Formats: sequence, C-alpha cells, structure tokens
Amino acid sequence: MIELRPPDIRPRVRVVNYIHPPAGRAWNNRCIPDFELICVVSGRYGYESPQQRPVALPAGCVLCIPPGPHSFYRIDRARRSTISCIHCELSHEGNYAGGDYRLTPRPQLVTDMSDDKSMATLFRRCAEAFAGYGRYRNALVETMTREIWLRLAERWTGGDTRPVSHRLEQMLTFLRQHLMRPVSRRDLAAAFSVTPEHVNAMFKKQLGMTPTRFVHRERCLVAYRLMRDEGLSVKEAARMTGFADAFHFSKVFKRVMGIPPSRA
Repeated sequence: MIELRPPDIRPRVRVVNYIHPPAGRAWNNRCIPDFELICVVSGRYGYESPQQRPVALPAGCVLCIPPGPHSFYRIDRARRSTISCIHCELSHEGNYAGGDYRLTPRPQLVTDMSDDKSMATLFRRCAEAFAGYGRYRNALVETMTREIWLRLAERWTGGDTRPVSHRLEQMLTFLRQHLMRPVSRRDLAAAFSVTPEHVNAMFKKQLGMTPTRFVHRERCLVAYRLMRDEGLSVKEAARMTGFADAFHFSKVFKRVMGIPPSRA
C-alpha cells in the first residue's frame, strides 16, 4: 500500500459543481466511490453515516467525505444557500476504497475554514474551470483541487493558513526594518517583552520556520533583486544584506533560493 503525504497528492477529479440547493434538499443513503470535498459557502447542512453520528455544518466549513454510504442534507430555511462539491481520487494510481493507498495525515471529517476567505473562491473557480472547455481544463482543475487539499492538510497537521497574529506581524516589521544588522532571538524577545522561547514558538507555529530562517529568506530575496536588477556582485550583495562574508552568504542563498548566487 502506498502512503501519500500532502505533497504527494495528485488528484483525479471526477465531478466539480457549485450549486444552490433548495430548502429541504437531501441526499439520503447515497454511496460514493471516491472522496468528496464539500465547501459550505452559505447556509447550514447536516451529515451522517453508519460510522458517524449527525453533525451540523455551518457556512465556512469544508466536509471531507470518504468513500462509502452517507447522508447529506440542508437543515436551514434561508432563501438562498450555496455549496460546492469536488469528487476525486487523490492518486493517479489506484483507489482509496480498494486499499491501494493511505493518507497521512488522516483527513478530518469537518474543517473550519471560515477565517480563510480564499477557500470558497478556490472551490468556485475550480467549478468554473471544470464546466469550461479550456485547453488546460483538466490540469487547472487538478491544480486547484490539490491546493484545496494542501490548505486543509495544513490545518490537520496543526499548521495555520490564517494571516499571522498582530504581535507576530509587528515582529516581522521590526526584523525587516533591522534586516541589515544582526538581531538575535533574545533581541527580538526584549523588544516585545516576551521570552525567547515564546518568540521561537510563535514563528514555528505561524510561519513554520525559526526567526533566523525568516531573516535569511528576507535577506536572500533582497540580495537576489540587487544582483538581478542592479548588477551587484556576489560579494557586494552579501555586504549589502548584512552577511559577514561571501562564503556564508553563498551557502545560505543556495539553501533558500535553490541555486548558487552566481546563477541568480
């Protein structure tokens, strides 16, 4: 059995829609052969299966239904309600229901994405691409479905696709303003009256990196622009972006950008 992690996902999309079910609409006792992702854009819905007691789904939630029997139904009485659905396998090789692959992390049934306004837009754009006849229709649909899955998986693994907190945004601004001089984790902690451990925890939780890696990335992006747009040498770019020497700069640049600075 193949183990698929989020970066390995290559969806095979069967159906995508963007619909406005009337009040009382229900899909009872249906059985699907693949995964179905349902984004509740507006309204309120319910879901249940032989293994799952009824759950309510408000707007902003994304439901991930595994292959098998279940019921899905509208439970509000508003004039208008909208959902978008994607039916897909997550690998081009084999079927999940047939045991050909397994997913790590295990998908959550319901994911609250109400704070990520781009999610509903992604579902709508995916449905528009599926309904069209563009030359790259299938590739676009698969790419958007993959992005949706990756955004969901970010939440399932304890990450966060929401904008960073106000406190962290202040720290990022501080680091950018002092980008060309050494600023340690302790300096950052002292400037914002927190502990160095708290600083590190904030960066790892919200950005997935340490403060040092953030600074290195920002410096390398500036250096890239200096070499590309202003014709600075590697040595000059290193000096202008606060690196102690060209050797250290080259090592960090290659790790961040994927190429040595001589090829930038």
